[in-house]
Amino acid sequence: MTQFAAPAGMSDFVPLADLNGHLLLITPLEYKTGISTVHGDSDAIEVDLVDLDTGVSESSRLLFNAALKSALKPNIGAKVLATLSQGSAKPGKSAPWILVAATDAASVKRATDHLAGNIAAPYIAPVAVAASGIDVNDPAVQALLAKLGATPISA
Repeated sequence: MTQFAAPAGMSDFVPLADLNGHLLLITPLEYKTGISTVHGDSDAIEVDLVDLDTGVSESSRLLFNAALKSALKPNIGAKVLATLSQGSAKPGKSAPWILVAATDAASVKRATDHLAGNIAAPYIAPVAVAASGIDVNDPAVQALLAKLGATPISA
């Protein structure tokens, strides 16, 4: 008997809040207008998205956020490397999601490695390690990270 997969639903996508601070490789595919939603018709930008911090990728994700649409619409067909962040909230409003260009050498290398298929080891964000109180310069910690094949970091 043939098994069929169920279609992906919007609930299958990682919430933007879970991507906050993550390095993302985004390929804007198409700007779509007149999408029927529970809040009425809306515009969105369809993207392929790779979270370079977790390795999770999503195809054909629709982004409705105005700031994200504005940042990505001029880049349809290109690859955008950025960190997801939140801007300043206006009174009575939530802080908007924004993209901060990731032009530093380490981010560019991670994205280039990913595109070349050279991502074999997990990346451990320095912020997450620092928040844990672990001394990443401790030789025992460095040995464990090396054993796990994690990308070397320093605090």
